[in-house]
Amino acid sequence: MYGLYDGSEVIAELVAPLKVVSNRPIFVSDSLALGRRVTKRTAQRWEVETRLMPMSYGANDLFAFMLDSEYDSPLTLIVPQNVGAKLARTAASAVTATGAQGSTTVTLAGSDGLIPKGTFVKFAGQSKVYVTMSDRTGNGTINIFPELRAAVADAAMTYKDDVQMLCTFDTDTVIGMAYEEGWLMDLGTIKLIERV
Repeated sequence: MYGLYDGSEVIAELVAPLKVVSNRPIFVSDSLALGRRVTKRTAQRWEVETRLMPMSYGANDLFAFMLDSEYDSPLTLIVPQNVGAKLARTAASAVTATGAQGSTTVTLAGSDGLIPKGTFVKFAGQSKVYVTMSDRTGNGTINIFPELRAAVADAAMTYKDDVQMLCTFDTDTVIGMAYEEGWLMDLGTIKLIERV
């Protein structure tokens, strides 16, 4: 189940519509001859725009959680996996990864099946969430995006429905309660920003 995680359980499930967007500073300029020049920065963060499952019972937990987190305290999101990648995945074992800082590849060990491209992954000792850019069946090298923020050496890699992302509420998200149809709490669309 994907959603806001309080350390022991998901207290608010994510529901559609849902967007997971890569925010990376890119500068584009056009010359007088209309040639285009694109410059990319290495900084990158994920931004999640979603709705939460409307709730009646348990809404008090979410309300208190939001007040405690507000806009500056980190909260944990169980990252929604790409549906196609989730259905294609056959790997189920504990996997470790090794890679150099700044690299866009990591070498996997312990993999017992397919980890498809488009899978969100996270490495032990890092808070950054990455996504696979190539398929890998078994052990070997897999491409990732963005480049590694720090080196990993035989670090445990989460890649199933257990990838946790530290994030904060965007300042446009209302911290409070909104009730519809009697006792049904529905906050509408919220936006979560990855902490980098």
